[in-house]
Amino acid sequence: MARERIEEVALLRALAFFAIVMQHSIAEYIYRADILQPDAVMLGMLFHFTRFGTPAFVFLSGVILIYNYSDKLAYGPYLRKRFNDILAPFLAWTVIYWATISMVMDYSFADLNTWRELGRQLLKPTYGYHLWFIPMIFQFYLLLPLLLKLAAPLRRFAMGEPDRAVRRTAWLLVLAAAAYGALMWFSYYRAGASASAAGGLWEWLLVNRNMWFVFYFFYFMLGAVCAYGLARFREAAVRSLVWNGLLFIGLYVWIGYELLGLSMEDMKLGASTYLRPVTFLLIVSQLLAAYGAVVVLDRHGGMFKKWLAFIGKHSFGGFLAHAYVLMFVSFYTRQFELAGYHLPAAVLTFVVVAAVSIGLSKAASLLPFGWLLVGAQGRRRPKRPAGTGAVVPAPHKGTGIGDSR
Repeated sequence: MARERIEEVALLRALAFFAIVMQHSIAEYIYRADILQPDAVMLGMLFHFTRFGTPAFVFLSGVILIYNYSDKLAYGPYLRKRFNDILAPFLAWTVIYWATISMVMDYSFADLNTWRELGRQLLKPTYGYHLWFIPMIFQFYLLLPLLLKLAAPLRRFAMGEPDRAVRRTAWLLVLAAAAYGALMWFSYYRAGASASAAGGLWEWLLVNRNMWFVFYFFYFMLGAVCAYGLARFREAAVRSLVWNGLLFIGLYVWIGYELLGLSMEDMKLGASTYLRPVTFLLIVSQLLAAYGAVVVLDRHGGMFKKWLAFIGKHSFGGFLAHAYVLMFVSFYTRQFELAGYHLPAAVLTFVVVAAVSIGLSKAASLLPFGWLLVGAQGRRRPKRPAGTGAVVPAPHKGTGIGDSR
C-alpha cells in the first residue's frame, strides 16, 4: 500500500517560497541611498519575519527523503532521478543567468574569460545569487545512505512506546540543538578569524561555509524527526502554537533590537545571517509555528488551502526563476526616486515577482521539455483511462526539493 501523502508539505513549501521572495525583494530596496529610516526599520523587521524560508526547504527535504527512503533505497535510480529533477534545472538556470548578465554587461562571448565565468558560476553562483542553495542541498541527497544509517537510533527513539519515545527524541533534539548552536557560535564569532589564520584549504572551506550541508544539519534532522513520528510531530506543532508564539515574539524583539543597535547609518542585514545562534533559535520557532499553522489549515481546507497548494506545487520552478524576474523589475524601479515609499515598493515588488515567477513555472511545466527548467513538475503524467474505477494512490516519491510527492 502507498504511504500517506503529507499534504501539509506543499503548503509549507508555498510559505517558504513567499518568504524567500520577500527577503530578496527587501534586499533590493533596503540598501538604496534615498531610503528613509522608517522604511529601513520596517523592512528590517519584515526581513526577520520571513527568515525561515531557506531552512524550511532543508527541513522539508529531510521530511521527504527520510519518509520515502528509510525502508528501501535503490541508490542508482534515486540519484538519476534527483539529477534530472534538481541538478538539470540548476544547470539550465545557471546558464540563463550567466548569458543574461553577460549580455547586459556587454561581455563578449568570443572572450575566453566569459566562458571561464560560466564555469565559476556553476561552482559558486553569484549571477543567480539564490542558486547557491542547490549545490548545498544536493549534498544531503548524495549522502542519503550515510544519513539513513546515522538516523537509525533516531528512528528507534521516535517509533517506540509513545511516552518514552517523546522523551528520548526530545532529549536527542536538545543535544543536537546545543551542538548546532555551538557550531553557529563558531561560525558567527570565530570562523572569520580562524579562516584568516589557517589559510589554504581550511580558509576556503570556512569562507564558503554557507555552502556546506553540515551548517544546516539541524533542520534536516528536525525533518527526520517529523518523518519518523509524523502524527506526533503534527500534534506537537499544533499544541505548541500558543507558547511557541510567545517565544517567537521574544526572539523577534531581541534580534530586531540587536539589528537596530548595529545599524547606525544603514541596515546591517548580514547580522541576521542563518549562521548565527540567535537567528537559529528564531528560525526553529518560526518553522514549528509555520508547520503547526499549515497542519491546521490542511485540516480545515478551503480556497486558501487550494491556492497555497498550487503555489507549493510550482514553487521549485518559481524559486529558480524569481531572481530573474526581480532583476527586470528592479531595472525599472531603480529609475525612480522612492524616498518615503520603499516599504510599499518592496511589498508591491514581492507580489509581482511571486506571481510572475509562479506563472512562469506553471507555463514551463506545460512545455515538452519543461523539466529542464522546473524539474519533475515539468513532466506530464499520463491521464487515468476512463472507466477504470477507483484509483490506488501513487507511491509517496519525492520529486523535488521538499516535494510532497
